[in-house]
Amino acid sequence: MRTMESCRVWAPATVANLNAGFDSLGCALAAPGEFMEFKRVAEPGIHLVNGPGTHLPLDVDANVAGKAAASLLRALGDPFGVEITVTKSILPGSGIGSSAASAVAAVVGVDALTEAGMRRDELLPFALDGEEVASGARHADNVAPALLGGMTLIDPSGKVCALPVPSSWHMVILHPQVVIKTAESRAVLPAQVPLSDAVHQAAWLGRLVHDLHAGNELEAMYALEDLLVGPHRAALMPHWAECQTAARAAGARAGGISGSGPSSFWVCRNAEEASDVAASLAHVMNAHALDHHLHLTQLSTQGAHVVS
Repeated sequence: MRTMESCRVWAPATVANLNAGFDSLGCALAAPGEFMEFKRVAEPGIHLVNGPGTHLPLDVDANVAGKAAASLLRALGDPFGVEITVTKSILPGSGIGSSAASAVAAVVGVDALTEAGMRRDELLPFALDGEEVASGARHADNVAPALLGGMTLIDPSGKVCALPVPSSWHMVILHPQVVIKTAESRAVLPAQVPLSDAVHQAAWLGRLVHDLHAGNELEAMYALEDLLVGPHRAALMPHWAECQTAARAAGARAGGISGSGPSSFWVCRNAEEASDVAASLAHVMNAHALDHHLHLTQLSTQGAHVVS
């Protein structure tokens, strides 16, 4: 068989938490996504190159993709060196899984070049080595859906459970061009919550999982309630009350903060509603002269994969 000398990998953006499942729920998006290039080289180890418009540290241990790739390559016996060209399209700090996309693209690319044929669940720990560089923790709520695709639930033991993908959901992602640091976003969360809120939140998560398995995709939208996290992070989100009012008036059935922000997600029944919601959110941003990106998309059933 012919040896693979180079490859290109696509990885999706993701939405974590999805209101009902803080640090446990996540989904992969069909767009935006980004590409990463891999090439065999003679010199051992991982060698990083920044693509156009990308300015990331080239120290392997300080780079999400570099750390994940090096971890996997080392476990496979360092059979050869790998040059990785990282081009960021999912902007760091966007709240839609930028670091997760880098981590999973890295391990998928190294697995492909080495022809190791590892399962996705086997690649997950190596991707988490990279994610830890960015967040300081091994949270899989972005990494798991970026690697497996679809919607995933991570239980307290770290096991990843794939959930049915609601194919009828149309998503609007609003990314205001501001920075909300993850540490700041976590700092506003209370150490304790009322028992009644915890009970109700658990019930909404259970309702969501049930409706997804039952094929009740519209009902599942209404289970995307956030009683524990969103109310405390709302003050960090730019013009949040206006965005909520505008999006729901335009037809959004659910919405919330993506990850730790500043991006938000809005769930609609069809493409027409999504277009109206996007226009209403753009109106709010423009009224405040706030630069922003909007993405109209759906859930991706496929995670990071080799495209050439």
